[in-house]
Amino acid sequence: MRNEYKEKIASKIAARYADFEVRIMQDIVRRIKKTGEITSTADWQINRLKILGYSSEDIENALKDTLNASYPEMFELYDKVIDWEYVRNKDLYEQINAEYIPFEENEHLIQVTSAIKKQSLEDLENITRSLGFYLDYGGRKVLTPLSQVYSGYLDNACMDIVTGAFDYNTVLRRVVTQLTNSGLRQIEYSSGYANRIEVAARRAVMTGLTQLSGKIAEYNAEKLGTEYLEVEWHAGARPTHTIWQGRVWSQQQLYDVCGLGTVTGLCGANCYHTYFPFVPGVSVRTYTDDWLDEQNRKESEPTEFRGKEYTLYEAKQRQRQMETAMRAQREKVQLLQKGGADPDDVMLAKCKYQGQLDEYARFSNKMGLKQERERIYLDMKGRVAPGKISRKMVIKASSTDNLFEKSKLSKVMGIGKDKIDFSKVDEKSRKSVYNGIKKVFDKFPQLKGYTNKIIYDSDLKSIASSSSMHGVIKLSSYFSDYEKLKKKYEHYIKIGFSPLGTTADSIIVHEMGHQLDGYLTWKGIYGGKIEKYGVTRTSVAVRREVLQRLGYFDYTRAERADWTRMGYKGRELNDALDFSKKEFITKHISEYAYKNEREFFAECFSEYMTSKKPREAARIFGEILEEIMEGL
Repeated sequence: MRNEYKEKIASKIAARYADFEVRIMQDIVRRIKKTGEITSTADWQINRLKILGYSSEDIENALKDTLNASYPEMFELYDKVIDWEYVRNKDLYEQINAEYIPFEENEHLIQVTSAIKKQSLEDLENITRSLGFYLDYGGRKVLTPLSQVYSGYLDNACMDIVTGAFDYNTVLRRVVTQLTNSGLRQIEYSSGYANRIEVAARRAVMTGLTQLSGKIAEYNAEKLGTEYLEVEWHAGARPTHTIWQGRVWSQQQLYDVCGLGTVTGLCGANCYHTYFPFVPGVSVRTYTDDWLDEQNRKESEPTEFRGKEYTLYEAKQRQRQMETAMRAQREKVQLLQKGGADPDDVMLAKCKYQGQLDEYARFSNKMGLKQERERIYLDMKGRVAPGKISRKMVIKASSTDNLFEKSKLSKVMGIGKDKIDFSKVDEKSRKSVYNGIKKVFDKFPQLKGYTNKIIYDSDLKSIASSSSMHGVIKLSSYFSDYEKLKKKYEHYIKIGFSPLGTTADSIIVHEMGHQLDGYLTWKGIYGGKIEKYGVTRTSVAVRREVLQRLGYFDYTRAERADWTRMGYKGRELNDALDFSKKEFITKHISEYAYKNEREFFAECFSEYMTSKKPREAARIFGEILEEIMEGL
């Protein structure tokens, strides 16, 4: 059966659940909007139950509507599968003079298909049993049941507005971003895993179809007296599936070679392969081994896009990711409009969506992939991109590739956009850089204008570097792949090379620590000096003071006495003391902090600024820094 047809119907069912998701989020926004009209805390208390009155009955009715609308499409799809997968073998029956029983008379298959249909319907119903959102609380993603969203999360958002802690538009932006970044999810409390609701619905449908196709194939193979089956082929299969797709295998080999019955194998999670009977001497293979080998070779050849290489499979995965991000952005636009957000916020969201669309088109064209925009338009809400005039204005201001973080960053830093090179920096890394620098500038506005350039340097061997006396930060190729960057940094933390409690987002903060050190040195603050024959950095005095307050000098005197008693002297004694120093600094900060006073300063700064629970050394460093900055 054609995958295009399966996808079309499965997408229709997924769209039902996407619409349900939007209805829930619009309800939340509607309640927040009501709060925005309240002028006092007393009025809020009076109207609270009315505004937050969570009607489980309303949501249950919406769920029933979604399920009931899905059933006819589900049954249509199963009937088509039966018709295609069972009837396609009629010619084979006739060629070998086997008895072909029409499906409507085949009691065994009717029972099998009825059981699978029932299971698929139960799976769809189960999806709606445990719903919630993955909400971001200060960088920590928390699975939040739908009931808690209404009772606690929504309550807090409304209180922020009523008490004046935040203005209406700020709260609306925050809530909309949190909801759309997560999407309504099916929560599996046993595993803590959560799927976006439309993804879970699509998977339930496709799993049922795959199981049904397999049962029909095995039945036909038995009746035709063959133990061999041919597995279908499709372009862009995952690498582990390219080994066996399009080839003929025995029933036992389907399990041993193709992994039938496993999560990652044939007919497992997100596997679209089916198989059908093959009678040696009668059946003709759809694909030859030579053709399959050539296709595998072509698909494994990478194509470059923005400095990163993609195989066909990787390109299709990236396409799916882009489609998910665009669906979320469409929701964001619609919710901001529903909530009566500031027109500039709505326009910015629309422009970002347009930028995503343009990038999607460029990527798909470069990879030779069909643009599957029906996956983006699941909501069936029509156009949400900006008009031509607005779009021209946005594109004129900056390129769509790095429009938002680059524009915002230039304002925060007080430098021109031409001084920021994000040409090969991916979206997550751009956000990480922006958030880190903004965090530092919010606390130390004195740096505005000092850090004057951010450069992408593919030849840079370290993750990042800082020319602290000249206000320049360089980013390596690690910033073109945030996941790679994150993995690298997590390894550094694991081996003690980087401070505990920090994350990959702390990397840029570390570099800003160097910038602050350079700024203070230029100003001649806390021992900083620029002389004819050299530079004495502020970080020298800061390191000495931190170590003093940590008790390092008492520690090193005791160590010297211990090593001397053991007979160490001269160079051996110095080496031993150096080892103790490294051990002390690594324990309290990180191994990298031991390198010199500049890295000591930057590592302490990184932990002080980004760790939720800074350790003693970072806390002491923070106290000293606060004392220094008070004097400016």
